[in-house]
Amino acid sequence: MSVNSNALVSIITVCFNSEKYIRQTIDSVINQTYDNIEYIIVDGASSDSTVDIINEYAKKYPSMIKVISEPDTGIYDAMNKGIKIAKGNLIGLINSDDWYEKDAVNVIVEAYAESANSVIHGFQRTIQDDVEKNVVRTNISQINKQMIEHPTCFLPKLLYEKYGLFNTTYKYGADYELMLRLKKAGVDFRTVDSIIANFREGGASHKVQATFEVYDIWYMYGIISFPMLYLNKFGFWLKKKVLSVLRTG
Repeated sequence: MSVNSNALVSIITVCFNSEKYIRQTIDSVINQTYDNIEYIIVDGASSDSTVDIINEYAKKYPSMIKVISEPDTGIYDAMNKGIKIAKGNLIGLINSDDWYEKDAVNVIVEAYAESANSVIHGFQRTIQDDVEKNVVRTNISQINKQMIEHPTCFLPKLLYEKYGLFNTTYKYGADYELMLRLKKAGVDFRTVDSIIANFREGGASHKVQATFEVYDIWYMYGIISFPMLYLNKFGFWLKKKVLSVLRTG
């Protein structure tokens, strides 16, 4: 199925106390080479200067930027709020400390024009301490073991309408669960051979819970058995304990 190559694209950024990096994120959206963009920023009632920064841009680009600022129950609840009000044919999500390549949306729309019922995704550059660490090139053949990074993914709105939004039962892994849900339903995934997003790598304070959620999702989709679910969890927990003892030795 082909579509108009000037399709409206909705981009959503969710944020909370994101004053340090959010200007770079917003600039990466408003400076795209593709110009038919609706930009929705969902703020979780920040207490720093985030809202002031957002409103500064919203006043400058009133026809492009929409702002929601209210408490939420987590990142996926905030993303769902943005998706529900999005008017675009195609929806992308970029985190408040990450940023797009300048031609990212144009590259995605060119692929979407040829494949309007597909998840369109590309590659992600990982940045650590302001230095490029690597480029992640995940594709659908690897999804049982590694998720496709959501900042590189653009979904037709019709897929959210047909298969549902993010499952807010998960605090860290709802984006992965959605990708597996779409794969199970037989949705096509199309990879573009371009870096789409830059991901700023942060801390891993919630790594145990996030990893356990991935194991639960694997079990739910039949990727691992029930015994392997608990073996994986115990093995990961034990490894963390041993490393902790060795460090404090």
